[in-house]
Amino acid sequence: MNRKSDNEPATQQVDLCRRLRESIILGEFEHGQRITEKYIADIMGVKRGPVRESLLILEGQGLVRKVPSLGYFVETSSDNEIRDVYAVRISLETMAIHRAAENATREVLIRLQLCCDLMREAIEQGDVRSRVREDINFHSEIVSASGSRVLQRAYSTLPRPFYGSNILPKKKALRVLEQHDAIYKAISGHDPAKASEMLALHISEYDKSFDENGDVAK
Repeated sequence: MNRKSDNEPATQQVDLCRRLRESIILGEFEHGQRITEKYIADIMGVKRGPVRESLLILEGQGLVRKVPSLGYFVETSSDNEIRDVYAVRISLETMAIHRAAENATREVLIRLQLCCDLMREAIEQGDVRSRVREDINFHSEIVSASGSRVLQRAYSTLPRPFYGSNILPKKKALRVLEQHDAIYKAISGHDPAKASEMLALHISEYDKSFDENGDVAK
């Protein structure tokens, strides 16, 4: 049996969902824009079946919404809704990181370090898409490392950030990376209090950035 062939459809599905998620987060689709299965299939060069599955997943993540008889639209959020998301993220992720710092395994630390290394490489190469991907992956790994299925489910339903035209410049991206490195060190040092404090400060900085710029920066 050809394992690679058997796994190929699932791999393509995961890749398509990731590509579409990143395109929305990076602002390649306008907020409120109508997106059809055919349109996505054409621009992504895939069949409509995987597109349909991806849109269902992204709807659950708050990136698109389905309107009966009209199809899918890129989600829009009010200023208050965005601030609520940040507040929930701080509560949820600090709970997660406290547990992660207490019980971090070697495998968890390797994955977090890899996120930092890949983000550093992406910043140096000016690869915005990869930089954003590893930024999000870092936070997802922390929640996963908590070992709590409740926290993981709650996190998976939170609306994802929209970067759009407000992509962080290199200087601020390096600041994000510096904070990720510090958070990683607190987790690797099994210091839950320090890790929680640093993560809360890290997320709060983006909430303040939103207030200053009127757009989501993370």
